Amino acid sequence: MKKIVITGATDGIGKISAIEIGKMGYHLILIGRNEGKLKNLRENALKDVSNVDLFTCDLSSVKDTISLGQTLSKKYKELDVLLNNAGAFFSEYQLTPEGIESTFALNHLNYFILANQLLPSLRASKEARIVNVASRAHMGVELEFQNLLGEKKYSGWKQYQRSKLMNIYFTYELAERLKSTHVTVNCLHPGFVKTKFGHNNKGIAKSLVQWGQNLFAISEESGAKTSIYLATSSDVQNVTGKYFSSQKEKKSSDVSYDVSVRQKLWQYTVSLLKEKFNFEVNI
Repeated sequence: MKKIVITGATDGIGKISAIEIGKMGYHLILIGRNEGKLKNLRENALKDVSNVDLFTCDLSSVKDTISLGQTLSKKYKELDVLLNNAGAFFSEYQLTPEGIESTFALNHLNYFILANQLLPSLRASKEARIVNVASRAHMGVELEFQNLLGEKKYSGWKQYQRSKLMNIYFTYELAERLKSTHVTVNCLHPGFVKTKFGHNNKGIAKSLVQWGQNLFAISEESGAKTSIYLATSSDVQNVTGKYFSSQKEKKSSDVSYDVSVRQKLWQYTVSLLKEKFNFEVNI
């Protein structure tokens, strides 16, 4: 039985992905911030799925994410899929309790840490996949390494856009580093989906997101299709280092193919994790 780890599994496209992939007979390993929502999901929507394991974690916390990765890697010596789905948009500048800007911590570091920690278990599988949920929102921005954490000039939307660009850089760099293995790495744009995305904010930011979703957004079921496709389809069994939308390979932004920038982001991330959290990256 294939095993899949899905982060952000209690809401939106993560929840739909869990439900649909569960129907395919996968062993589900679901991660969410809210224990009650996780249990409700297993007891109701997933009541007919025989193997569902739940893990509660705030993935914006680097220490908690590292601890989770250690737990998963010890418990599951072999994994087939890591679906990095958890993420959020923060309209106002805020730091995690560990002093890391929240968008960067949740949308980038979370993906980076779990992929690194679970790689031995993924490599133990005959054919494994890492799927990173990015977004078309990455279009139109570049990384500013002097302001990567938004300390100097913060725009919630720009920071979110850059975090999605980071997801793509991370995908391309990790795919290159793993090209001699049987672990593939791809990313995707799910579409503008009517989920609880952005509802963590207050005031006009929350209202604008909800207004846009009501007018233009696609359903969660439609938004989850590309995640499910990349996680399970035999069509992409040997495809790696690509960006997808609507279950088709697409071209990401021109700047996303800059190898020097993606390598610089990798080294920046490695250094930050080592210096602040004593986390070693060995890829």
